[in-house]
This record gives sequence, structure tokens and C-alpha cells, in this order.
Amino acid sequence: MNEQMQTFPVVEVVEHNPTLKTFYFKVKTPVKPGQFVLMWLPGLDEKPFSVSDQKRGRLEITIKAIGPFTKKAMELEPGDRVGLRGPFGRGFEVQDNALIVGAGCGVAPVRFLHETAKRMEVNTTLLIGARNSAEVLFKDQYVDEGATIVTDDGSLGGKGLVPDRVREMLASGSYSTICASGPEVVLVALRNIAKEHNLPVQLSFERYMKCAIGICGQCCLDGSGIRVCVEGPVLTHEELEQVTELGLPHRDATGQRPEKPGICQA
Repeated sequence: MNEQMQTFPVVEVVEHNPTLKTFYFKVKTPVKPGQFVLMWLPGLDEKPFSVSDQKRGRLEITIKAIGPFTKKAMELEPGDRVGLRGPFGRGFEVQDNALIVGAGCGVAPVRFLHETAKRMEVNTTLLIGARNSAEVLFKDQYVDEGATIVTDDGSLGGKGLVPDRVREMLASGSYSTICASGPEVVLVALRNIAKEHNLPVQLSFERYMKCAIGICGQCCLDGSGIRVCVEGPVLTHEELEQVTELGLPHRDATGQRPEKPGICQA
């Protein structure tokens, strides 16, 4: 893969639930944890997705059905061809003794980070949060591995919210950094918690994207000029100090910022 679109066949599909699936492609181009690719469905559109793992020449992309594009992606079967280009952006740096946190669909990019750390024999701690048991990505694997899991309703692991559990873990343990991905409200909370503990962060943010190569300016963050597709999506504490729009509703395809927070329509 590169900046030019290439087509690849789906080689395997794993269904986590009817609206959450992982797709595998034979892709040799190396990708770093936290980077993303653009997927094109012929006749429809292209959208960015974090890579949830890459090993033995197989690229893994985990998708949740939310809008028209992702709902159409749920129909993909082995042998179907899609367009892929990338990878794009700056990813995570693997660090020893990192606390790795994934909330909701944000489990996908930090899964790649955690799996990479295991292959490098680097010690990390994984915390996963979701609304309920059905929404936990790669649930069977992480239950078997003993990862810390919290759900809003207590249907799997502990009951509670990710930021509260992070506070508990920091009170009882020592970590070198927090690496996280998930809803922005969670990321903002983790950033504030990390500041209280003087911990560096690597936080993966999302914005609406068009070109993915830093030309159009669609994904620039107010107050900083940071392009999520180039300087991000993973940002540090120092970079986030410049950003003035954290926690605000994201700009849409027109560049307008809605008055009330919405949900992704990918």
C-alpha cells in the first residue's frame, strides 16, 4: 500500500456481534500501532480506520456498524475486494510499563500497540472499557489473558467508567505513561488524570478526514494547526496544550461545527 489506492481481497471475516466485525487482508506494507488506513468501497466512499493488528503479512481492521459506509462493510465476505491506501499518520511508541487504555471502538488501535509490545517482550498493562459485554472487542482473548475490563453495566469485568478505573490503578500501581484511544470525553479525562500524576500521555484522536495527507486542512485542530492525519492521530501532552477545541463537537464534512455533540456517521 501507499498513498495511491490499491485493491485487496478480504481473506477472512471474524464476527464479534452482528454490528462488529474484524476483516483481514494480505498486506506486506509495514504499519505502526496507532496509524490508520483509508478503506474504499466501490461505488460508495472511502473512510479512515485504525489498524487493529498486523502480523505474518496479514492486516487486521475492526469495524463497528454506525453509518451507511460501515453498515455496508458488514456485508463484506472473503473474496470481496476493497480499496486500501496508507498507512497514514503518527502512531504510538512502545514503552515499557505503559498503561494501555482502550474504550469502545478505541480498543482497535491500542490492541495493535498491546500485541506489538507482547511480541517485543515489553511489559505493559491493558485496560478495556465498553458499554456492555457484547461491545467488548476481542472479548474471549482478553478474558483468557486476564486483561482488566470494565463495563458501564457490569455485565463483564468490573462495573464503572474507564477514567475512574484508571484513577484506581494509578493509586495502587506505578506506570511510565498512559497510551489511550476512545471517545474524546474519555481522552480528555485521562489527560487531566495524567497531569495530576505527572505522567506523559500518548492519546489517539479522531476528526473528519478527506485527503489524509495533510493538504486539505479538514482535520486541523483549532489553536494548534495540528493535522490529525499527519501530526496525529496520536498526540502528546505538549501538543495537546496548544489545542483549544478538545471536547467540543467535531466539524463535519462542510467544516461546520454542530451546536450539539453528535455521533460518527461513517
